[in-house]
Parts: sequence; C-alpha cells; structure tokens
Amino acid sequence: MFIALVNWEKCTGCGDCVDACPVNCFEMSDGKSLAHRASYCIDCGNCPEVCPDDAIVISIGWGGLPRA
Repeated sequence: MFIALVNWEKCTGCGDCVDACPVNCFEMSDGKSLAHRASYCIDCGNCPEVCPDDAIVISIGWGGLPRA
C-alpha cells in the first residue's frame, strides 16, 4: 500500500498536486494541500513531480519509509 504524505511546513498551497492526482487523494484545506484520501494513492508519482516545494512524499504503508 502506498500513502501520499504532505509536509505542511513546506506546502505553499499552490494546488498543483490536487490537479495532478488521478485518484483525488488531495484537497485544499486552510490554504494548504491535505492528503485527505492518502490511502487512495496508486504511486503514479505525479504529486511529488509537480510539487514546486518538495512538500510531498509517497510512503510505503502508514508511517513507512518514503519510497526510493
């Protein structure tokens, strides 16, 4: 299982990940991205690729290590 994780300290709220995610993991909350449906992640790699702030990682399982 893959999990999309957003670092709110780095996120500037551009919303690029919301637009790039084919399975709607993300939504905007309080001006920042929130991986509200993180477990929907299919590891497509779109979100970390489009994030200009390097605020998103894809993890393997809940609390797992970021994928290499």
